[in-house]
Amino acid sequence: MFDDLWNSTYALLSDTEFWLAVVSTLVKVIVILVLARILLGVLKRVITQILQKREGKYVNVSEQRSKTLTSLLHSVVANVVYFIAILLVLDELGFNLASVLVGAGVLGLAIGFGAQNVVRDVITGFFILYEDQFSVGDYITTGQYTGTVIDFGLRVTKIQDWTGEVNIIPNGHIEDLKNYSKENSYAVVDMRVSYGHDLEKLQQLIMDASLVVYHSNENMIEKPDMLGIQEISESGAVIRVIALCKPVMQWSVEREIRRAILDSFAEKGIDVPYQQVTVHQKEA
Repeated sequence: MFDDLWNSTYALLSDTEFWLAVVSTLVKVIVILVLARILLGVLKRVITQILQKREGKYVNVSEQRSKTLTSLLHSVVANVVYFIAILLVLDELGFNLASVLVGAGVLGLAIGFGAQNVVRDVITGFFILYEDQFSVGDYITTGQYTGTVIDFGLRVTKIQDWTGEVNIIPNGHIEDLKNYSKENSYAVVDMRVSYGHDLEKLQQLIMDASLVVYHSNENMIEKPDMLGIQEISESGAVIRVIALCKPVMQWSVEREIRRAILDSFAEKGIDVPYQQVTVHQKEA
């Protein structure tokens, strides 16, 4: 029995036609994969060029949304091209494509029942794109995650927070969404002042300091607006000033206004109230 197996194996390995068929099949498989890679690169470039032209033609198509569409369409095209390439490779390897497709359909149906979350993620992703809820480059908050959208795909969204970590979130889990990049936002600065000073003069000092920032900061769209006293407590009164800013710039403007106000207070010798603790010690 061993001799028969050895003889048949030796005969097969010595068969020139067998090796020619193997080499021919390998070459065809390599050609299919290379052509698939080239085709994918060409399609991606075509998609990018079309969307760039569309962005320049229509004012309402933002650069961020164009990037999002590009990322999503690249993902779809890659999946389609690789799927077709796999079918062609299987055909070259001698598999019956009809049987493979039927088996894939049955397998897909079975997986579908167990992959409802994936389907939900994909559907949610399409609605996010269709409704333009956010785009690549937007600064958003969803659930416990806050950061910049660096990638948007069929199934997941990647958000990079301010410390650099990248959070990968399934699209179906995106809820309670806040998009800070859609519209202009207000910088809100509250300054606590003591009752020992003239509140009217303090409001004017705060307003003057805010105007200095306005004239030097291009992220402020309108002049600051003094809202006045917002809170009264035992430690002092809270004076609020607001300023309309470009999207996502409100926090940096708030910091700059606070610094300008503190510098102005320091020049005038005005102390900012802070919590103090007095300890009374009994004499022995």
